[in-house]
Amino acid sequence: MKILVLNKLIMLVGLLLLLALFSTSAVAEDTSDQSDNELSFGVTVSANGSLTFASGMHTALPSNLGTNVKKGTLNDNTVTNKDYALSVDYYRKINDNIYFNAGITESSMKTKDTKATFEGGYVVTPFPTFTTKGLTLNLGPSYRFDTSSSFTPYIGLNVSYFSGKVTNTNYPTVSGVGTYGVGGPETKATCWGLNPNLGVFANSGFLKGFGVSVKSQNLDCDGDSFRSFTKGYKTEFKNILYSVDYRVFF
Repeated sequence: MKILVLNKLIMLVGLLLLLALFSTSAVAEDTSDQSDNELSFGVTVSANGSLTFASGMHTALPSNLGTNVKKGTLNDNTVTNKDYALSVDYYRKINDNIYFNAGITESSMKTKDTKATFEGGYVVTPFPTFTTKGLTLNLGPSYRFDTSSSFTPYIGLNVSYFSGKVTNTNYPTVSGVGTYGVGGPETKATCWGLNPNLGVFANSGFLKGFGVSVKSQNLDCDGDSFRSFTKGYKTEFKNILYSVDYRVFF
């Protein structure tokens, strides 16, 4: 995991160096100051994340008798995010440094084929993959740092709301057909989170509007029935998204 994160940082540094190489002015006036509105279009070029746990009302297990709330974790809890996921962000200038940000991000998080271990030691194997997919709405402030260069760095903090579906929910004990965790109806999931983000974009020069960003996507989720969690469940995703962006000023 450390090597994976290091590779992402190296990639972002390379992109920044590319912007610096082709920028026509290292000390140009920030012409974006003349604009009160911006639209930023982003493409996720890499991401990494995890599903930390799942808990909900569950029937008896050999190591945990009775129908009660049971908590399980995946032996391999890494999730794969959709390649080249899209995002659109609107920025409205409040003052010289503060902008209001509203955005939508395409989200798709897929687990790996692994095992699931419940509290008490009971292991479900195999535990087939499933995908949580939908849209994330982000709202919050964004702060621009003063700079005399042709690059504008910024940080932000967003309230995030996710709404989507979960695949591979089948529980043969209830459905009476098929294989555990293969197929079944796509069930609803909703999530909330508080997520920081940071980035930098060229405010002038040949590559004006181009930039890179890093967004966290930490989500506390509530879901409908999923496999043996027939009465709903809670879970938590933690993601980091690395994106290339293009910004339009108007």
